[in-house]
Amino acid sequence: MIGFALSPGGADASFGGNLLRDGAIGTALVVLIGGAGAVLFGASAAWLVSLCRFPGRGIFEWLLVVPLAAPSYVLAYAYTGMTWAGGSAIEVRGLWGAAFVYAIGLYPYVYLAARAAFASQSACALEAARTLGATPVHVFWRVALPLARPGIAAGAALTMMEIAADYGAAYHFGLTTLSTAVFRAWYAHGALDAALQIAAVLLAAAIVFLLAERWARGRAAFAGGSTRWRALPRYQLAPLPGFLAALFCGALVVFGAILPLTWLGRLALLHGDLGDIAQPFANSIILSSTGALITLALAVAIAVSARRASGAGKASVLAAAMGYAAPGAVIAIGALALFGAARSAGWIGGLSAGLALTALFWTYAARFAAAGVQPIDAGLARLSKGLDASARTLGAGPWRRMFSVDLPIAAPSLGAAALILFVEILKELPATLLLRPFDFDTLAVRAYSYASDERLLQAAAPSLLIFIAGLAPILILTHGIGRARAGQR
Repeated sequence: MIGFALSPGGADASFGGNLLRDGAIGTALVVLIGGAGAVLFGASAAWLVSLCRFPGRGIFEWLLVVPLAAPSYVLAYAYTGMTWAGGSAIEVRGLWGAAFVYAIGLYPYVYLAARAAFASQSACALEAARTLGATPVHVFWRVALPLARPGIAAGAALTMMEIAADYGAAYHFGLTTLSTAVFRAWYAHGALDAALQIAAVLLAAAIVFLLAERWARGRAAFAGGSTRWRALPRYQLAPLPGFLAALFCGALVVFGAILPLTWLGRLALLHGDLGDIAQPFANSIILSSTGALITLALAVAIAVSARRASGAGKASVLAAAMGYAAPGAVIAIGALALFGAARSAGWIGGLSAGLALTALFWTYAARFAAAGVQPIDAGLARLSKGLDASARTLGAGPWRRMFSVDLPIAAPSLGAAALILFVEILKELPATLLLRPFDFDTLAVRAYSYASDERLLQAAAPSLLIFIAGLAPILILTHGIGRARAGQR
């Protein structure tokens, strides 16, 4: 573990105020610039693959999601390595470098939400516009985009939430954001009060983004029509527009995945030391597997209780959503604050490795439970109310119904949820950085440590492993999106 500075001393109010101001300004700038880029890239790509025909469209439906497999800090390390002196004429650094990395790495959030919104639109509205002579551009601006606006807004809110919560890339590019300000106040100045105040502001911002996403999702079902579930009409683009569409989508895939992945692979082959990352790899597998199982159990309990429409179930779903919106550093600081209070009360002594791991697993469960609830809830949706009522009539209690009826039916969704949680925990950096036991590095922490020391050659191998590990679940998530609408192939 890096260390624990639980004393509130070491900084005055002016320091905390200035750091909070600089962090808020930095966060606002990078969220606006990076978020705007992600919305532009994601919405445009979703419109092209959903409503147009051009060379490679079917392949790009899958490839456009691949950049989501790489955490932002991995992309930051890759592009910094590519733009060393003599490596590139264009340097990726500072605010604009971070905004580029966020836009090119996080646009899949908008792409997935926008594509789902386009897929759920009524074909009659699009066909009516085409019958009236509207061009593809006019159909996009006047019909498809207004109908998909709630979905795009939801994706934009998720993207901005991720940017505001990110620590690794912002720190690597030397930005002062709310996330980096928390670590600076805690470690550099030992100012617990300032760190807690900044964390509270960051949590408030995350809740605002969460409410915006929920509001947008709530408005996402106003499109209808008698031909809603018929295959969407697609425009056959002329050769030149079709080439430009393929070039645009290809550029997103190249800059968001292929180029950084290739560069990291090259550095790992030339300078990687597998022996040096063997233990972090094992630690990552242990933490991710155990954390995924614990979080999965919590997600199952939340999903089942919410399905039974109990007040506690609805409250637990809201709490899980707030936990997912909160940055990992904020939840970790909450865990450390609880530890400090318990130690001051004399309930516990020092923070042993066992207590540190317990706090870390608690943080993972609080942070990622919502990510597991969504696929489980989708699986439980196949369970008819009559089947549940029959089991209850036959005398089966809640626990027996859950293990004998609910979970067997939702088994495929449980596997998908476990895979998602495994990768989310594998990529997580701030909470692991704060709470891990001494000499218990993970791949994310080892890559961060090397990059912090400007040892980007050594950071390539652990970064590449994180990238590769995220590919399979990301592709699984995209499977079936194109079939979310009847008649689509």
